Amino acid sequence: MARVVYLCSDLLFTSKIRETAKQLGADVAVARDVPSLVAAAGGAALAIIDLRRPDAMAAIDALPRELAKVGFIDHERTDVIDAARDRGVRAYAKGKFASELPSLLAALD
Repeated sequence: MARVVYLCSDLLFTSKIRETAKQLGADVAVARDVPSLVAAAGGAALAIIDLRRPDAMAAIDALPRELAKVGFIDHERTDVIDAARDRGVRAYAKGKFASELPSLLAALD
């Protein structure tokens, strides 16, 4: 199974996640919806969730509690950031997520 699974609707961030993982040698799998995210999460070390998706909180709630989760969203959506953090997600504004992504993936080794 993939070490990193992600649920993302944004093509820019999908590409950024995939390319950063490739550069670092991390195995990644994209999920198209919550059921495929949950299915791909088995054996994963990290789930990345685009918190702008309407199903983001359902996705978080459906994942195993022990699985590390990271989310990103526009910086002004503090309500969503807070809700994700309350669910145990390391939630970032998009810019901070983009700058932290290499470190997040490198920490999986």
